Amino acid sequence: MAIDRSRIVDEAMALLNEVGIDKLTTRKLAERLGVQQPALYWHFRNKSALLDAVNSEMLARYHTHRLPSPGQDWVDFTFANARSIRTTLLSVRDGARLTAGTRPSESEFADTEQVLQLYVDAGFSPAEAFGIAISVTRYVVGYVLEEQGERERTDEEDDAGINPMAEVAAFPLLSEALVPLFKTGTINTEAVFEGGLSYMVEGMKLSLVAKG
Repeated sequence: MAIDRSRIVDEAMALLNEVGIDKLTTRKLAERLGVQQPALYWHFRNKSALLDAVNSEMLARYHTHRLPSPGQDWVDFTFANARSIRTTLLSVRDGARLTAGTRPSESEFADTEQVLQLYVDAGFSPAEAFGIAISVTRYVVGYVLEEQGERERTDEEDDAGINPMAEVAAFPLLSEALVPLFKTGTINTEAVFEGGLSYMVEGMKLSLVAKG
């Protein structure tokens, strides 16, 4: 039975959300689609190529602020882009692990070129612009990687009745720092993410000022 590429990617993403990236195999995907494994290889030479396509689809579906809007300045774009990346990765199970292990497509290179142009127009060199784009993306991916891992661990600890604040009660500075971050028993990761992103952007601003 012939099967098209888009359906394979759709079902691969659905399977990813169900079983996670470690248990997503071409065998399971083929069974889900009702075909033999070789049918998948007409479209994807291996699992890595399939995951590349799933990552591209994830970005196309959920990454709503990949490019600067007309007239948008680089600071607003940096915040909007980073938040959009985070939302995207959190929209799919193991989204951070997926994007960290895949290769960008040609269309993604074209998007990057437009982003670099925004930073260059603001006064950064091409190398600096590339450094900013990579640093912001890797900050978000790394943050969500921890966030998604912590989410699974928190679920397990909730089931076990573990109180994280009780664990740090003997450390006054740590306890004081954590109190405003906790929300319904877990770390308010939104606030921590925004704080880290703000530190990065402020540093970028200072480096631009230093250039004169």
